[in-house]
Amino acid sequence: MLFTLKDVPEGYERAAKELLEEKGYGLCVPEGEKDAGEEPVVEISIKLVDEKKISITYTAGKENAAGSAVLAACDKAFVFRALMRLVRELEKRGTKEGFSLEEKVWLDKNGVMLDCSRNSALTVDTIKWYIRFEASLGMNTLMLYTEDTYEVPEYPYFGAYRGRYSTEELKELSAYADQFGVEMIPCIQALAHLKNALRWASMAGMQDTDDILMVGDEKVYQFVEACIRRATEPFSSKRVHLGMDEAWSLGLGRYLHKNGYHPKSEIMASHLERVSQICRKLGLEPMIWSDMYLRMSSQNNEYYDLPLDMDLSGAVKPPADVTLVYWDYYHTDENFYKQYLRMHRQLCDQVIFAGGGWVWNGVSPNLKGAEDTTEAAMSAVKEAGVREAVCTMWQDDGAETPMGAGLTSIVRFAEHGFAKNVSEEALKEEFEFLTGVSWEAYQLLGEFDRPQGSGFYDNPSKYLLYQDALIGLFDEQIKDWDVKTYYEGLRDGLLKALGERPEKEDCAKVLQHGSGDYAREVLSLYVRLADALTVKAPLGRKLYDAYAKKDRQTLMQIAGEEIPLAMEKIRAYRDSREALWNRESRIFGFEVIDIRIGGVLARLESAKKRVEAYGKGEVDSLPELEEPRLPFRPVKEGDAHTLCACNSWKTIVSASPI
Repeated sequence: MLFTLKDVPEGYERAAKELLEEKGYGLCVPEGEKDAGEEPVVEISIKLVDEKKISITYTAGKENAAGSAVLAACDKAFVFRALMRLVRELEKRGTKEGFSLEEKVWLDKNGVMLDCSRNSALTVDTIKWYIRFEASLGMNTLMLYTEDTYEVPEYPYFGAYRGRYSTEELKELSAYADQFGVEMIPCIQALAHLKNALRWASMAGMQDTDDILMVGDEKVYQFVEACIRRATEPFSSKRVHLGMDEAWSLGLGRYLHKNGYHPKSEIMASHLERVSQICRKLGLEPMIWSDMYLRMSSQNNEYYDLPLDMDLSGAVKPPADVTLVYWDYYHTDENFYKQYLRMHRQLCDQVIFAGGGWVWNGVSPNLKGAEDTTEAAMSAVKEAGVREAVCTMWQDDGAETPMGAGLTSIVRFAEHGFAKNVSEEALKEEFEFLTGVSWEAYQLLGEFDRPQGSGFYDNPSKYLLYQDALIGLFDEQIKDWDVKTYYEGLRDGLLKALGERPEKEDCAKVLQHGSGDYAREVLSLYVRLADALTVKAPLGRKLYDAYAKKDRQTLMQIAGEEIPLAMEKIRAYRDSREALWNRESRIFGFEVIDIRIGGVLARLESAKKRVEAYGKGEVDSLPELEEPRLPFRPVKEGDAHTLCACNSWKTIVSASPI
């Protein structure tokens, strides 16, 4: 199938060509000029309209000729959604059947925020891939979350050794996004979450606490202005996200010693007014996360504990030209979102909603959490008439979960911009068309942390990968769970979805790195993770139980066979993670993953030596295995929630300080 463009607004052809080529199609010369005998060409016209809708009208051609299509939309990215939907329908129906489709636009702006600050700074090519992916879905905003991963020449240590983006790279990305109708918005921090930047001696004197700026200091405002200027100059958008969330200890560090106690509301208002003045001077339109303003009305300084009928019309408000971004990734009750949106609108006329893609829960994505929260939130957003939303893709605790593991979350979020209620069948069809892999297979990634007895935040795949086999901090928590069988089932399910049929012990050798599509490589990584967990996850309990029985023969078998097998499979997982990291991200930050997985291997080597020494009678005891096993999270009698959550690597690997 070939395509040609006719009556297309200026600036659309290059982007259309890239999107078609990514699906294996291309643009050609008009049909009248092509050689006889070639396959028919579908002629595409594009119309920009004022109505909040997308329409596709395809008219079949006569005899063997292909037909013509008219795509109409009110936004450039919406046009490209229509283009991809046209291609999908033609693949299903063929070119001989005419059809018409129409979608209502529920969100004027809908996009993704990519976290490029938690060790993984995505490559320029990866960000371009996400731009095309967004345009194919009809998403038209992209925020790059960069705490210190952009260039501020006045402060050379800012973002040093962190994979920061140059001004030229950001200009290139902004121009590329413009081609697809995607508005790139810088997303930085101008108050808290600056621990990495403030660690350097050159930043001395700017700290209130180790991650919060010293409000009121003129040197700080010189720094903030330089950051805002450098972060926004490369982009065509005048909007900028200034962060300012989770400033837990605002005014309680050096500020307190210098100025005495002042309420957070007073300090926040003063700082935001100064930063807003900088934005006005630069002609910018600032937005901030909303939590600090909600916390001002909380008795406990919390974000989500306000009574749902609370009236905030008399509360402290941000400056009139500042937009509030309501972030909420945790609630599954639609009414909760409705009431919080109401309260936000009492504080600010401009409100954006930010939901979550849940790629920050450990080493695997929490796709069920993303589904349940997104469905409730987006229904409330649309009912409230909020016209802009963003799906956040955070990378907490070191970007252990690859960004690509959350593609289904992005698709779900996007579809809510074009339907009041989104069907699973529509999601499946859209996802499989754009990625080339099974929706059901991808959903298995969300099952790594959802065995029986798990709760919303639980992440056993992370702590079972990293916990020490001899100390076993989480072994009591999993005592009633057959972890080996569970992860074997996930591994085999993923292998089946990928069309692989290796022997179980050899699956890591059968799958090839870089074997094709981005999404397929993500699935391949999780085959290896599941395969590693089949051996590593039960190892601690096996050692503890055998030692309790003084069963030296079993201990020697574990040391001689199972520990080396676990190490082999973990190395295969590590190599796969490195390959996917290199595909997604700049190399800076991978050293953290390397250190963590390397630590697992080093401790397994130590466990092997210590167990063998005991088995041979060279040592009389193994004190690690004599320590009584306690649950990491005590389970109350009758509680169906028997597992636990821990997303801090340093807490998982040892009870001693790291």
